[in-house]
Amino acid sequence: MSTTDTMPTEPQSTSGVEGITAEPPKFKFLLPNTNQTLLKAAEFDRVEALIQPYIIDMDKPLPEEQPLISIDGACVCSRGNISAICGEAKSKKTFLASALVASAMAIPYNGLDNFQNVAKNMNINVLWVDTEQGERHVRRVVDRISTMTGAKRAGLVSEPNLTTLTLRELSPQERYTIMLETIYHYPVDLIVIDGIADLQRNTNDLEESDALVGQLMSLSTKTNTHILCVLHTNPGSDKARGHLGSALQRKAESVIYVHRNGECSIVEPQFCRNEPFERFAFRVSEEGIPQLCDVPQNLSQRPGDRIIELLRSEYGGAVERATLTHKIESLFSLSRTTAQMRIKRLIDRGELIARDNLVCVAATEPVTVSQCHNVTGAYPSVTGVTSVTGVTSGEG
Repeated sequence: MSTTDTMPTEPQSTSGVEGITAEPPKFKFLLPNTNQTLLKAAEFDRVEALIQPYIIDMDKPLPEEQPLISIDGACVCSRGNISAICGEAKSKKTFLASALVASAMAIPYNGLDNFQNVAKNMNINVLWVDTEQGERHVRRVVDRISTMTGAKRAGLVSEPNLTTLTLRELSPQERYTIMLETIYHYPVDLIVIDGIADLQRNTNDLEESDALVGQLMSLSTKTNTHILCVLHTNPGSDKARGHLGSALQRKAESVIYVHRNGECSIVEPQFCRNEPFERFAFRVSEEGIPQLCDVPQNLSQRPGDRIIELLRSEYGGAVERATLTHKIESLFSLSRTTAQMRIKRLIDRGELIARDNLVCVAATEPVTVSQCHNVTGAYPSVTGVTSVTGVTSGEG
C-alpha cells in the first residue's frame, strides 16, 4: 500500500485562491438553515407577545358594562369609553354636562333639585377640565354641581368628589399635560373636558384631530375611566365642528345633541352604541340650576310616535323591517344601530308587532295582525319614497 492511500485528503479549493478551502458539505447547508429557523422562531415569539393582549379570548367571561351616567335606564357613559355633548353656542351645553354629572353624583334624596331621569352613582370621582372660561365662571359651575349633588345642603363648600381645573391661559399641549398629570394623580372615574377643541391648535387638521381622539380613547382604556367631551356644532347644523367633531362622532359611545327652543334646551341622543334614551328638555332656573321641564308643544312628539306615523302614512301600517330601518336612518339622520334599537323598543312596548321579517302597527286600524302577516312584498322599497309631512330630519 502506498503512502498516498493512507494520508488524509485535503479539501479542494473552490475559490481559485490557494489556501482558501470550501466548508465541508455537511456545514454548508446546515448553518444557514439553522440560523434562519432560529430567526423565524424569535420573530414568531416577538409578534405573539405583541398581539396577544389584543386577541379576544371567547373562553373568558364577558366583561360587564360599567355605567357611570345612565338616562332613563339607558347607559350613556361607561368606563373605558369616550362620549360627546354637541350643540351650537349658548345652547346650554355646559349646563347640561354639569347637570348630568351632578345628577349622577347626587345623594339619593328626592328633595334635591337635579335630573331625576339620571341614575344615581354617588361614589364616582369626577375631574372637570375647563379650557374656555375664566375662574369666576368656572366657580359658578362648581357651585352649581355642589348644589345639585347635595354637598352644599350638607354644609360643605363644594362637592368633595369633584376636582376642577381651569386651563384657559395655557397652550393646547400644556392643557393636555396638566390634565394628564391630574388624572394619574387623583382617583378619577369620569372626566369632563369642557372645550375639547382647545386641546389642539386646529380642529380642521385631520391628522391632529385623529391623534387627539386616539389619545383620549387610549387614556380612557388605560385608566378605566369615561371621558365626556363638550364641543360646538357648525352654525345652523347638528354636525359637530371640524375634523375633530367628525372623529369624535365616529369613535364615541354616545353623542348627545342639545339645541335651544325658546327658554328650553332640548336634549336628544344623536348617536348611541347602547340603547338610546328618550328625548327630554330642561330650563335654567333663576338660581342658575338646570331643571327638567316638558318638551315644548311643537316638539312633543316622541321619536317612537314619529316612527309609527311614518309606518302608517308611508307603508299603510306594515313593512319589511329592513326597509323601515333604512328609512329611519335616512329620514332622521340616525345610525343603523340606533334605528334598529328604536324599532326594537317599540316592539318590546307592544306598540309594534314583529312577524317574521315584517313589522306592523299594533292596532286594529289601519292594519290588523293578520293583515300584517300577509303583506310580504306588498310595500315599496326606500328608493323614491317621499318625506312624511310633519316629520323633521336631523332627529338624534
